[in-house]
Amino acid sequence: MKVPKTGVVLLSLILCCNLCFGQTIPDKKQIDSLLHSLKTAPADTFRLNALHQLGNYYVQRHFNVDASDLDSAIFYFNKELELSKQLHIDEGSGSPEALCSMGEAYISKKQFAEGEACFTQAYDIYKKAGKRKMTAFALNRFGKIAYRSAGGVSPGNLLQKIMDAFEESASIFISIGDVDNEINSYMYMASAHFLYGLYDQADADCARAIKKYPNNSSPSFIQLYYVFAHIQRYRGNLNMALSYALESMRRLEKSHESDKIRTQSLLYGEIALIYDALGQTENSIEWYKKTLAVRENMPIKLEYKYRTAGFIVQGLIRQKKYDEAFAIALGVEKRHPPDNDYNKAIISQIKAYCYEALGDDKKAEHLYLLALKLFGDVKTDEIVSLCKYDVAKFYIKKNDYKKAALYMDEGVSNGMLVTRLRDWNFIFYKIDSANGNYASALQHHIQYKIFTDSIFNIEKNKQIQELQVQYETKQKEKDIRALKKDAVFQNSQTQQARNIRNLALAGSALLIILLVLIYSNFRVKQRSNIMLNALVNEKDDLLKEKEWLIKEIHHRVKNNLQIVMGLLQRQSAYIDNEAALQAIQNSESRMHSIALIHQKLYQSEDLDLINMTDYINELLRYLKESADADNRIQFEKDIDAIDLDISQGVPLGLILNEAITNAIKYAYSDDAGGIIQVSLKRTPGEKITLIIRDYGRGVSEDFDLKQSNSMGMNLMRGLSKQISGTFEMICNDGAMIRIIFSAAQLAKTETSEV
Repeated sequence: MKVPKTGVVLLSLILCCNLCFGQTIPDKKQIDSLLHSLKTAPADTFRLNALHQLGNYYVQRHFNVDASDLDSAIFYFNKELELSKQLHIDEGSGSPEALCSMGEAYISKKQFAEGEACFTQAYDIYKKAGKRKMTAFALNRFGKIAYRSAGGVSPGNLLQKIMDAFEESASIFISIGDVDNEINSYMYMASAHFLYGLYDQADADCARAIKKYPNNSSPSFIQLYYVFAHIQRYRGNLNMALSYALESMRRLEKSHESDKIRTQSLLYGEIALIYDALGQTENSIEWYKKTLAVRENMPIKLEYKYRTAGFIVQGLIRQKKYDEAFAIALGVEKRHPPDNDYNKAIISQIKAYCYEALGDDKKAEHLYLLALKLFGDVKTDEIVSLCKYDVAKFYIKKNDYKKAALYMDEGVSNGMLVTRLRDWNFIFYKIDSANGNYASALQHHIQYKIFTDSIFNIEKNKQIQELQVQYETKQKEKDIRALKKDAVFQNSQTQQARNIRNLALAGSALLIILLVLIYSNFRVKQRSNIMLNALVNEKDDLLKEKEWLIKEIHHRVKNNLQIVMGLLQRQSAYIDNEAALQAIQNSESRMHSIALIHQKLYQSEDLDLINMTDYINELLRYLKESADADNRIQFEKDIDAIDLDISQGVPLGLILNEAITNAIKYAYSDDAGGIIQVSLKRTPGEKITLIIRDYGRGVSEDFDLKQSNSMGMNLMRGLSKQISGTFEMICNDGAMIRIIFSAAQLAKTETSEV
C-alpha cells in the first residue's frame, strides 16, 4: 500500500534540513546580477561559483514554478563541470558538488540512470581524495532525492540502490564516529521504507538506532523518535505512536537544540493527531492549538497552517462550540490569505465544516463542491482524499447514498491511515446497506470491525492510559518542583525584606543626623551650583557657536570653490587650445570633488567625518553627467559603510575623480558602452582597499608606471602617499587601480548584509 503524498511530505520536513551541504540559494535579484556578471567575468573561480549558484537556483525553483527549470539547471551544471576541468579543479575530473547537483536535477526529471551516473562519479572523486564524510553525505543525498522523486516505484531495482546508499553512508559515519549523521542515515532508510509501504523494515530502521544508542540525547535522536511515532500512527499502533511521541517530547524539553521551533511544530502536530485518532477531542484541540501558534510564525506552506486550523475546527464542532470554530476558520484566513487554488480549496473545505455544523446544508454543499473543483486534477493527495470522504459523509447524513457513492471510489482509500480506513469502511457499509448490496456491506463491516479491534483493544487502551498518566504525572511533578522553587524564593524574599526593614530603621536614625549636616552644606553648595550652571551654559553656547562657525567655514569653502569652478567654466569658453581646455576641465572636476567633501561636512551632524557611501554615489553621478556618459557607461558599486575624516576624504576624493575620469575618457571608445567597477571595502588588518576597474582597451604594452610623467598618475601616486597608502595599477583585461591604506578614524559601523 502506497503512503499518501502528505504523509511523506510531513515526515520529510524534519529530515530536509539535515543535508544542506552549506548551500545558499540566491534570490531573483541576485540571479539577475549573476547573469549580468557572467557576460564579462573571466574564466575563474568567481565564474565557477556563479554557474553553480544558477544551477542550484533552477533546481530549487522547479518545485514551485516549472519542471522545465531542471533543463536550465543541468545546462549550468554542465558549464560548471567544463570550466572546472579547464581550471584543473579536482585533477580534471570535475567538481563533485556540481556532479551531485546535476545528479539531483536528473533524478528530479525521473532520469534515474543519468542521475545515478553523476553521483557515482562524485563518490569516486571524494573517495580518491580521502574525503569519507563528504562521500557519506553524497550517498545520503542520492538516496533522499531518489526515493522522494520515485514516488513509491522502483525502476531498475532503484529501491535496493537507495537502501545500499544509506547503508554505506551509515557504515562510513560509524567508522569516523559521527553518531548524529549515522542516526540520520537510519531515519532516511525508515522514511524510504515507509514511502514504499514496507512498514516492518521502517520499524526496524528506527528500532536499530534506538537499541544501539538508548541514552543518546542529541537533536537527531529527538527527530528519530518523532519519525517512529509518525510511522506507528499510520499503522494504527496508537499506543506505540503515543509512547514514542511523548518520549520525543520529553527529550526535546531537556535539550538545548538551537532550532526547537521546527521540531516543536511537527511534534505538537503529531501528538495532536494521535489524540485525535484516539477520540480524545479535548487533548487533541489543546495540542492542535499549540501547533498552530508555532506554525503561524514559521515560513512554511499555507496548507500546513490551514490543515492545523481545520483540525481545530473539527474538534470544536464535535464539542458543539460552533462560534469558536467559525472564528478560528475566519481568523486564519484573514491572517494568512490563500495564495493559490489549492489553498483556497482547503479554506472552502474548513468553512463547509462550519456551515454543515450550523445546519446550513446549502452553503456547506456549495463549499464542499467548490473545494473539489479548486483542487482540480490533483488525485493522489491525502487532503483531496479527505475532502472526498467529507463530501461522502455529508451526503450520507442527508440520506443521499447515490451521491455519496460518487465520492467513495476505491482510489480514495489508497494510502489512508488505519484509523481513516476504519471510518472509510464504515461509510461504505452504510452506502452498500442503503443500496441493498448486502454482501459488499457485510465485507466492509467486517473490515471496519477488524480495523477497530486492531486499534482499540483492552491491552492497547491500558497502555495508552498508563502513558497518559505517566506523562501527566511527570508534568505535575515538574509543576510541583517549580512551585517549591517559588516557595523557597518567596521565603528568602520575606527574610530579605525583614532584614531590609531592620536596616532601614537603623539607617533612618543615621539619616536624620545626616540630613541636618546635609542641609547646612546644601545652602553653601546651592550658591556654588548657580555659578557652575552659569559657566556650563556659557560653555554650551560657545560649543554651539564653534559648531556653527565650522559649518559656516565648510559652507564658504564650498561656495568659494564653486565660484572658482564657475570662473573656470567661463574661461574655458574663450580657450581654443585643446590641452589648456582639458587642463581647465580637469581642474574644475578636481575642485568639484573637494567642494563635495565640504558640502557633506556642513550638511552632516558630524563635522569631522565624511560618509563615503553617499559621497561616492554623488561623485559618480556628477562625473557621469559631466562626461555625458549616461547611456554608455554603467557603474557597479561595492561600498562598505565607512566614514573618513577630511584629511583622508579629500585625497581619496581626488583619486576617485582622477581614476574614474580617465576610465570614462580612455577605457571605452565614444560609441561603445562599458562597465566601471568601484569598490571601497574593509580588509583584514584594519585596512581599507579602494579599487577602480574597467574592462576597456587598457594601456599600451610599453607603458611603465614608474617612468610615467602623466600628471594624473603623479597626482594619484602623491595623494596615495599623503594618506600613507600603496598605489598599484594592474593592466589585465582592462585596467585596475588599487589603493590600500589605513583609516585615521573608522566609524563603528558594520557592512550592511543583504
